[in-house]
Amino acid sequence: MSLAELMPHLQSLLREEKLRAIQFLADNLAREEQAPPLQSGKEYPLPWSPWDAYEAAATLMQVLEAAKGKQ
Repeated sequence: MSLAELMPHLQSLLREEKLRAIQFLADNLAREEQAPPLQSGKEYPLPWSPWDAYEAAATLMQVLEAAKGKQ
């Protein structure tokens, strides 16, 4: 079955069934890539986060202020 044929069936699933399908696909991909599946409740480190990106926030504010001034 192709993805185009599968999409309408996926859209008709209940929310819980959609979540199970997502979990199934994620587990399947992890096995194919020989990576352990994500575990519920476990924390995974991120290499970067915008949480403390103060310079980026300041730059964004400057761009927004400049755009506001041009209107």
